[in-house]
Amino acid sequence: MLSQALQGRSLAHERAALDEPAARVPWILAVALGSVYALFSLLRHRRMETAGYDLGIFDQAVRSYAHLQMPVVPLKGPGFNLLGDHFHPVIALLAPLYWLWDDPRMLLAAQGVLFALSTVPICRFAMGRLGRDAGIGVTVAYGLSWGLQGAVAFDFHEIAFAVPLMACVMVRLADERYRAAVLWSLPLLLVKEDMGLAVAAVGGFLLLRRKWRLGLAAGAAGAAGSALAVLVVLPHFSPSGEYRYWNQMGTPPGIAEHPQRLVLLLCVLGVTGFVALRSPLLLIAAPLLLPRLASGVSMQWSTGIVHYNAILMPIVFVAFVDGVRRLRKPLLAHTALVIALGALPFLPFARLVQPGFYSTPAHVQAAQRLMARIPDGAAVAAGNRLVPQLTARCQVTLFADVHHRPVDWVIVDTGRLTGVPAPEDAQKAALRDLPARGYAEVARQDGIVLFRRR
Repeated sequence: MLSQALQGRSLAHERAALDEPAARVPWILAVALGSVYALFSLLRHRRMETAGYDLGIFDQAVRSYAHLQMPVVPLKGPGFNLLGDHFHPVIALLAPLYWLWDDPRMLLAAQGVLFALSTVPICRFAMGRLGRDAGIGVTVAYGLSWGLQGAVAFDFHEIAFAVPLMACVMVRLADERYRAAVLWSLPLLLVKEDMGLAVAAVGGFLLLRRKWRLGLAAGAAGAAGSALAVLVVLPHFSPSGEYRYWNQMGTPPGIAEHPQRLVLLLCVLGVTGFVALRSPLLLIAAPLLLPRLASGVSMQWSTGIVHYNAILMPIVFVAFVDGVRRLRKPLLAHTALVIALGALPFLPFARLVQPGFYSTPAHVQAAQRLMARIPDGAAVAAGNRLVPQLTARCQVTLFADVHHRPVDWVIVDTGRLTGVPAPEDAQKAALRDLPARGYAEVARQDGIVLFRRR
């Protein structure tokens, strides 16, 4: 009886915390944070800091969906169906946006909206459990967390859909609304082939809570979803007839050899001052982290400008709120905000207070002048950083194209070769070979060179 009374008082407190006008607070914060995300992304694009890998790739895929076609991406190869690379049919939901504005910047804006939406359930949950002011602090800390900033600074990625879904899953697990948590987790299977791990993690958590039937169902759904994607769908559409990323699951290097893996763990836990460790909800992160730590690809361990860490942030921050409640020390609720604000000068969004970030560099202006000479609809091979500036109006492949597809124009920024899709030396050699292949140099400015087929 006592526990029921306490639970009733807790629920009453949570409802009171979200009475008007407090109910508007999550949406106000979402609009503010979403504006920051979109502004940062669009400024990067204007400064030519986005790239063909990955913004150009997703732009071509969503444009194909908008034309009611399969997601063929010339940047990946001739007739390459992106469903043979990663399983992310969820990005087709963005196709109607291209009917309004056919431009890669639409993806950047949409990603900002999706990340911002994830703050709403977290804010409601935090305000309900910790009170209005503390909840706002947690939400700001979450919205400015290093994992989300790194994803926003990494062009566009399908993980943008997973973040709000995971936020809803975690809040419902914390509220012991287990059936709803499972239902919210199932769409993750359409985000990427490895998201079955997240669904299975929900199932494992429910088994620990002795929710046998629901836990087994979620675990089976997660395993089956990933298996279907990796063993059937992806090989069917892949040019090689097999899943392309098995080689990323090799034997992991040691911690001593690559301590960045330990840094990743410290950053994931340290973003909440390690308070999240007090909550069993943190276990949901384990199946998502362990494969990355076991990977032989160094980007998987990165704490910098990558998208991999974004989905961990809702998990860690919901666990943080739960941990504060378990410790019964309200002052700890401000820990995450203090850490977030202290880290800001060292994170990507610090550029937003730098006046130079809002200007267009002379180098970019030179590139814009040369790209303006390329007519709409032309077949172009472009350097990685120039690709997303052209995909909205041209047929674009990456330079140097290993398939040697015929194009009318070639434009390369020789000072910003990225090693994609070929090493820099190979790209320089291909550039020297262009005259012998029938291309004439028509313009050169500030290291950017424009060729046209004779």
